[in-house]
Amino acid sequence: MIRAIEVRDLVVIAGAELEPAPGLTAITGETGAGKTVLAHALELLIGGDVDKDAVRPGARQALVQATLALPDGFWDDLPADDPARDLRELVDDETEVVIGRRVPAEGRARALLDGQVAATAGVASIARVAMRFSGQHEHRRLVSPAAQLTILDAFAGKDAQERARRLRRLRRELADVDATLARGRDRQADVELERERLAATVSEVEAGCLDPAEKEALIAERERLRNVERLFAAASKAAEALSPTAGEGGALEVVGTVARDLDALTDVDAELRAPASELRSAQAGLQEAAITLRIYLDTLEAEPGRLDAVEQRLGEYSDLERRYGPGVEAVLSRLQDARSRLATLEASAEGEQELMARRAQIHAEAAEVAAAVSGLRTSAADALAARVAEELADLAMGSAKFRIALEEDGGDPPALACEMWLQANPGLPETRLAESASGGELSRVLLALHGVAARAAEAGAWIFDEVDAGIGGVTASAVAQRLADLAETHQVIVITHLPQVAALAERHYRLVKDEDPEGIATTSIEPVQGDELIRELCRMLGAEPEDAGARRHAKELLARRG
Repeated sequence: MIRAIEVRDLVVIAGAELEPAPGLTAITGETGAGKTVLAHALELLIGGDVDKDAVRPGARQALVQATLALPDGFWDDLPADDPARDLRELVDDETEVVIGRRVPAEGRARALLDGQVAATAGVASIARVAMRFSGQHEHRRLVSPAAQLTILDAFAGKDAQERARRLRRLRRELADVDATLARGRDRQADVELERERLAATVSEVEAGCLDPAEKEALIAERERLRNVERLFAAASKAAEALSPTAGEGGALEVVGTVARDLDALTDVDAELRAPASELRSAQAGLQEAAITLRIYLDTLEAEPGRLDAVEQRLGEYSDLERRYGPGVEAVLSRLQDARSRLATLEASAEGEQELMARRAQIHAEAAEVAAAVSGLRTSAADALAARVAEELADLAMGSAKFRIALEEDGGDPPALACEMWLQANPGLPETRLAESASGGELSRVLLALHGVAARAAEAGAWIFDEVDAGIGGVTASAVAQRLADLAETHQVIVITHLPQVAALAERHYRLVKDEDPEGIATTSIEPVQGDELIRELCRMLGAEPEDAGARRHAKELLARRG
């Protein structure tokens, strides 16, 4: 629903503000007053082409804005590829937004969402969902396959609409799952290479059985083995100095002799007791050192090939540290990381299986919903076509033939979609609706379609331009009544020249053309009611405002509104 419309500096409109009624709003004015400009302003909101020459002379830019109340579930029901989905994060209130189009005299045009620059396609998508515009340039979009299917589902009833929304959501979920699986498949080769590399790392490092303590011990052993001759010579020399193998001399014997000599004299002089005691202690230490050296010499002989074995083992350490280090700790850390990453990859593989299972579950449910909604559409198609044909007969298209063809939509899973066909006049070939009708004919076909489907249709604003092109008399009254009927369940804005239509409106705006102080043509828009409304209806009837007959006729038209 449109709460407000604002137009600034667009062609002849210097400034205009409208607050359409919830039901039927009529916009009228003299030829050339700016009705086409207003229609163009609304077209800009739904993505219409920009013409920089449309900026009012002397103005820096033109601006068109509309405040829209969005239906419940609007954002969730958008198709997966709808550009409006990317704009959701820009809005604070998801139930009401302000959309706009700013056209500068110089530079690029911009689309606006709640005052922020946003993608034009996304803003136009929001506008097209909230506003259905049937104008001389935009009516083709209203007969798109998606719009036709929406009309058929509305006629089929709430069950069909709910199932159609459910099918769209399930298809979005399928698309998301497929995208995730595709990303996984795209990087599968890289994952396999990574898995092989990690497995090789784990295998090689685990086989190495690295231990920092072992490495330190091996380094010490290698130094000992490399210097075994020097160690043997030094230890032998020390052992011989302490206690010669011949049994005579040596430091141990000398110290023992001296200690005994002093012990013999301690009774003579007590002061010799301390050094004598120290010599005995020294003798015991030297004796212990001599024994230790002899034992050391017995163990110093290297096992044949032991040095080569130690060097080989240290070489294994060096190789693994060079490839995965530096240092044993770094290699062991790499081993732990590799084990953890391998576990993650295994979990990812299991997650892919779960994703495939979820896809199968979603697809099965979507197939069931698609079959159900297809059945409802099949049941409704012929009935809707017959009702539309009846409506067209009352809208001066009694010779027209209308048909709804059903065929699979190519989705996954597939459901039946519709294509509407029209033979506007006898003798002409039947063609697709979007390709066959003139602007006035198409507006009346759409009016008939939505009038039939209105009771079950979703909320939304319908804007009609040219709906009354080339008609009058009884047909004009029929068109007016159809618009009034549609306005019972929808917001309807009609730019019209028919007094029969304008008289049934809840709210009426009139475009008034004038000149500004600089002599430039300007158009304002003003609400009319009371006697001003009667005067406007007289003008539309082609009479002077004071014409008694015209005023009586105008009052009769207003009386029909109740």
